[in-house]
Amino acid sequence: MRKKYIASYDFGTSGVKAVLISEDGQVLAYASAGYPLFTPRSGWAEQDPELYWQAICRATRQAMLRSGLAAEDVVGVVFGTMWKGIIPVDRDGNVLYPCMIWLDARAEKQAAALNEKMHTDCFCAQDYWARLMWMREELPDIYHNAAYILENNAYLKFRATGRLGSDLSNCFVTSKKDALRREYEQIVAAAGLDLEKFPPCVMPWDQVGGLTEAAANELGLVRETPVFGGCGDIPAIAIGSGSSGMGAAHIYLGSSGWLGVTVPERCNGIGEAYSSLDSSKELLLYTMQSACMTFDWAIRCFYKHEWEENKDDVYAVVEQELTQAPVGSKGLIAAPWLHGERLPFSEKARAVFFNINADHDRRHFVNAVQEGVCFMLRGKLDAYRTETGRSIEMLRVAGGAAASDHWMQMLSDILGIPIEVPENARHAGAIGSAYCALIGLGRCADFEQTNESIHAERRFLPNKEHKEVYDKNYAVFKTLYPALRGSFEAINT
Repeated sequence: MRKKYIASYDFGTSGVKAVLISEDGQVLAYASAGYPLFTPRSGWAEQDPELYWQAICRATRQAMLRSGLAAEDVVGVVFGTMWKGIIPVDRDGNVLYPCMIWLDARAEKQAAALNEKMHTDCFCAQDYWARLMWMREELPDIYHNAAYILENNAYLKFRATGRLGSDLSNCFVTSKKDALRREYEQIVAAAGLDLEKFPPCVMPWDQVGGLTEAAANELGLVRETPVFGGCGDIPAIAIGSGSSGMGAAHIYLGSSGWLGVTVPERCNGIGEAYSSLDSSKELLLYTMQSACMTFDWAIRCFYKHEWEENKDDVYAVVEQELTQAPVGSKGLIAAPWLHGERLPFSEKARAVFFNINADHDRRHFVNAVQEGVCFMLRGKLDAYRTETGRSIEMLRVAGGAAASDHWMQMLSDILGIPIEVPENARHAGAIGSAYCALIGLGRCADFEQTNESIHAERRFLPNKEHKEVYDKNYAVFKTLYPALRGSFEAINT
């Protein structure tokens, strides 16, 4: 019998990967397609949902061509997406305003109002509910004319099937869990949002519908191919890196970054955010807004010629040069806050190079950016240890940065713990999403099963000789934001 496959989509800030994954979790073929990020004003971050769909179609057809599969060999479709996008549409699915993505920080006034109503200080300008309040207040016609307000995953499912459904991890107005549903109800009421505008909550493995004839034709797949609930990129990475078991920890280093730990329930005062994994598990999160986004920016600046000549090869060039950069970048310290940061930092923070001297060349600047990302993650790890009283003995790492041995060794050295890179680390998100479909099709029992089949491909142990330099630089790194906070507020207000 011919093998059957899942078409799984990993949506990031800069593009989508369409990955064809077998029923035993193996990657057969993939293709990528990009879409632009628009920043019409400082702090705004928007994308065109129509370009999402066009990118899906291009990537799917290319992946199918590379695989040699027939359309009927694909038996399921599933999306793994960025969280907290805001896409208002009419009843026919026509987009009324560009997607305000997770990075958008326009809603400072609304966040302050929500904090006052909720008697807290935990909401910021980038929060989902604050940005919805901004839309209602600043674009009242758009808000009131929207039949539905969809996040990225719900929009893609609606475009593919004509059916509505927001998966458990991407739904922020209601939940299958009683305690979380009550919490969301309080926030929605305080924000003054209309609950009927949001789609129903579905589980990741629920079949939402089948591909419409139009969608199937555009994708090059078969009409009525099942489309499943899917999940956000955060749970997808946890599943696809083999870190969905209770207590397992992972780091993601893509456009953004985070430290995630699988826990049984949410706990106030612990962590910076949570994402539901399933009905019995949550992902405790410590997040950073810019990781590889800042790294890519640095490459475009310092390796401009190589980037323009051949973007695909530039990373190998950079990797080779950075192996010659000294530990600690000769005292050059970089804060990678290119797009601002969430609490305990601020959306007004920006990237900084500190302690530049005449000995520094482009290697030191880019190496310092990598170290700065690792310092941010060390701060997240310190926060986890302080807040929970627990330690982490090993971390799985997925995302684009996991391809760099230099960066992974640096991460192990700075965190002081072993780092493992799983097989197919760059496809961890797509693999994790594919398991939502495989459970829905009855091919897999639950997410725990992935932990048995996803093994480490590479392992990095801390180099104790580097500890003194990194400890010194990290101590200085921690002083930068407190020292510059007032200056960021003054110049970016």
